[in-house]
Amino acid sequence: MMNLYTAIHKLMPIVYPSFYTLLDIARNELVFLETEDGKICELNISDKTQCEAVSNHYHLFEKVGKNNCGRVVEIGKSIANNLLHSLAQSFPAKNFIVYLEVNAKDSVIIRFHQIWENEPPYFDMTQNYNDVEIFEFKTDTSSKLVY
Repeated sequence: MMNLYTAIHKLMPIVYPSFYTLLDIARNELVFLETEDGKICELNISDKTQCEAVSNHYHLFEKVGKNNCGRVVEIGKSIANNLLHSLAQSFPAKNFIVYLEVNAKDSVIIRFHQIWENEPPYFDMTQNYNDVEIFEFKTDTSSKLVY
């Protein structure tokens, strides 16, 4: 059983995020969240959105249960907004989407990617994802947050 201090420590990389960037073969600058998992060393990709969204996913909570969903969504939204603010401050010329994925039976995940020209977002927000509730948070080029 995870105690409160362990739980808070686990959230530190996403609450106080640090980022690094890498250039792909076409010299596009991709943004990644620094975690204990280490850094990505090489990029040979064709889908920048997929690469960032998959690499920049972070599990906030596991098996929260329906009784805790309201609190988890509230905490998750705060963390997502904080992450979006950090991205906007660190990369003011870039546009980002942060997703909060809440699945009471499985896990709560936060992930982000840049908004890339000619690439669709990672999630189609018009689609139903069954047991997963997805919240989307965006920036625009003026770094004005859009919810």
